[in-house]
Parts: sequence; C-alpha cells; structure tokens
Amino acid sequence: MASERSDDPPLSDSPDRWPAMVWIAAGIWQFAAFPMLFAWWKGVLYFLVGAPVMLLVTGTATARLRGVMLDMVRDVFPVKDRFTRLIAVLLRVMLAALEGVLVLTAARGAFMLMA
Repeated sequence: MASERSDDPPLSDSPDRWPAMVWIAAGIWQFAAFPMLFAWWKGVLYFLVGAPVMLLVTGTATARLRGVMLDMVRDVFPVKDRFTRLIAVLLRVMLAALEGVLVLTAARGAFMLMA
C-alpha cells in the first residue's frame, strides 16, 4: 500500500455498512408496496440471510475498491491539489453509484425469486 499522507483519512479493513443498509431499505420499501412477497419464510430469508451477505460480501468489496481507488489516485497524481481532490471525489461518486446500482439489482433479483 502506498504511504499514508497525514491529511488523508485512515483506511480501515472493516466492511462498509451502507450496502446492507440499502438492501434493508429496498426490502422495507418493497414490503410496504407488496407485503405478500414477504410471507413468513421469505421475509426471514430476505432480511436475516440477505443483509449479512450484503454486509460481508459487498461491504468488504466496497471498502477494498475504495482503498484501491485512493492508491490509484495517489500513484497517478503524486501532488495533492484541488484537481487531484476533484478527481478523487468524482471517482468516489461514480464508484458509489455503481455499487448502489449493483445492490439494488441484487435486491430486485431477490424480489423476483420470491414472487
């Protein structure tokens, strides 16, 4: 890993929690619209099995992708200035949008399987 700069936030190895939160929010929204999709075992399966999987798999992947992206920006732009920060923020936003789409697509696939 590249050397940490003093003004950069420290990277942690813990998984990001937001993919699991998006998964749960999508489930709550879908439950409000179509409660029959969540008949007893389907709701248990979606919330108690799906959320930990999203936390472990997707959360770990997003944390590692963010670290790789920061290292890439540091290697390409060794001098930290406004342009470098702009590039880093834009890459972070694009990565977050892609991750959100992937989590929502997985949730939609789970809803289709439950129907």
